[in-house]
Amino acid sequence: MALGIPRLGVGIVRFDVVNGSLWWDARAAAIFGDDGSLPPLELWRERVHSDDIGAVRRMFGDTAASVGAECVFRIVLSDRSTRYILTRSIDVTTDASGAPVELTGVVIELGHVAGRDAQLASLLDRVGLGFMALDEDLRIIYVNSGCLTHVRRSREELLGRVVTEVLPETRGSYFDALCRKVLATGTQQQTRADSLYSPGATIEVTAAADSGALVVHFRDVTAEVTAQKRAEEAHALLLHEATHDSLTGLLNRAAITEHLQRLFEPGVGPAVALFLDVDGFKEVNDTRGHRVGDRILQAVSEHLRQAMRAPSAVGRLGGDEFVAILPDVDQLAVDDVVDRMLASITMPIDVGDELLVVTISVGMAHSTSARTVDELLHHADIALYAAKRRGGNTAVWHE
Repeated sequence: MALGIPRLGVGIVRFDVVNGSLWWDARAAAIFGDDGSLPPLELWRERVHSDDIGAVRRMFGDTAASVGAECVFRIVLSDRSTRYILTRSIDVTTDASGAPVELTGVVIELGHVAGRDAQLASLLDRVGLGFMALDEDLRIIYVNSGCLTHVRRSREELLGRVVTEVLPETRGSYFDALCRKVLATGTQQQTRADSLYSPGATIEVTAAADSGALVVHFRDVTAEVTAQKRAEEAHALLLHEATHDSLTGLLNRAAITEHLQRLFEPGVGPAVALFLDVDGFKEVNDTRGHRVGDRILQAVSEHLRQAMRAPSAVGRLGGDEFVAILPDVDQLAVDDVVDRMLASITMPIDVGDELLVVTISVGMAHSTSARTVDELLHHADIALYAAKRRGGNTAVWHE
């Protein structure tokens, strides 16, 4: 199977940034099916497939910054047929301040790609996108230089060969599955995956049926994926810092209060709130200093975290006061958790120059005994002070 090579496969477009107008030559007009009924810019906007508008806008933004920006997108003609277009920036005119005033680029109908057209092949060899065309038997009928560089093969090795035979790494891979799905459905397919040829690189592969051929293009999105991952990690860090106590790593006051508020939402099952504090903490903090006090709070927090089980929650209200929530559990299960807390916290804590033993007191209250968060905490606080009156290192239920 061969691809047609009309001389009108490449058109020139110029975008006037200042006036917001678009000019194109006769070849570009033919590619976009321009019948003169609309100004070129309006027709461009009307023709671009709705799913590809974002990619085209990003390309124009890149073009304003540098020559060489490029993307592949679809246009929908008046007869509802679809064409696949490659556009690439080739010149940016700027004013005295360096601001772009005119963008010049080429548009190429991808169905007209083949190595027999020297002008077109030369242009496609200069684009950064890796580009390959296959026939319905998955034989390679065109590759550009970007593709050759990526797969580390020569044109002579690839042309006329079945892609999975000459590039065995693709057999059974996402590339193979993508191509076969396009042939089976006739719809464009796209995926992002680890490169089969460049360890550590991520590529975006797009495949589409076009003019009797299977057109595949890919671009390296490693930097984009890395930037996105860093942004997600930064967002996660900010979210963690906004909801967690910096000293202990437990939920902070606002976050644990939000968990408590959810207990009073419609349809939420019963739960138990635990109000805890460290026995004699003020005296230790005053006599041994904040460094020792902070180490005790960190050790107690770790013991509390280990004693709790999902979907429980535990947070620090401030000072040596902690709140834990045990949802949908019976009293025996609560007693078991509290016993583990009391036992683990009495283990010696290394504060640097000695080992200290501390204890905690716990007040417990059922969410069904209250109508608000404040009332629930008040009930647990009453029970906590009852535990204190018993000498600490114990837990008491609110009656």
